[in-house]
Amino acid sequence: MARLLISNTASLTLSPPPPAPPSRGSFIPPHVNISPASRYPGRQTRGLEVVTGAGPTTSQYVFAFVLPLSLIAVTVFTSIRVADKLDRDFLEEMAINQAIRETDEEGEPDKSTEEKPALSRTRNRPKREV
Repeated sequence: MARLLISNTASLTLSPPPPAPPSRGSFIPPHVNISPASRYPGRQTRGLEVVTGAGPTTSQYVFAFVLPLSLIAVTVFTSIRVADKLDRDFLEEMAINQAIRETDEEGEPDKSTEEKPALSRTRNRPKREV
């Protein structure tokens, strides 16, 4: 069992050594506050106390919850704006394609459906001599 001994140098030189700890371990629940003097009869304390820090403040709780929530909200709103812009761009492109198809149907026939004769590809290079 490990023990924490906090003392100053004056108490080390003036007081006798503390008694040996009992050989049998004792269980002290963490919620029970027992002073060191009542745990070790005959031992005097010199007013040394350990004070724990206070819990988080309200502003720390607000910061811990508001910052992540604000980042999530900004992400959601940005994604909505990007999705709307992509929808507008897509609909605009579809309208342009529809207008192109209508002008092709009304005007001259599509030239891509007519077959063009295949041109022979000749190369201009010298022949090999054996």
